[in-house]
Amino acid sequence: MISNGVKIAFATEGNNLKDKIALHFGRAKNFLLYDTEKGSFEVFENPEIKGRELPPDFLAKQGVKAVIAFSLGPRAFEKFKNYKIEVFKATDGTILENIEKFKEGELKKLSKEDIF
Repeated sequence: MISNGVKIAFATEGNNLKDKIALHFGRAKNFLLYDTEKGSFEVFENPEIKGRELPPDFLAKQGVKAVIAFSLGPRAFEKFKNYKIEVFKATDGTILENIEKFKEGELKKLSKEDIF
């Protein structure tokens, strides 16, 4: 399990830790990147919305090592795999609640059933 000193990415419509994770990863308004070592976060606009860059490419450049999402498309899933970014299945609740579950090792990796 990777949990110390990593950046975790969440797709969200909001801009803080009390927001929910967006149901559709690639079409979310923002990406919140949480640094587990510093306990801090940054919010970036989804670059794909303006046709600039695909989210996996952008997140890899930001140093993300884990993504927590409800589901992914097959192309995004493969790109994350190629970048060696682990993808975990989100649970209902806030981003902060999912961070805590991640740190506790309670989140499962995304499975083939979550790719569509």
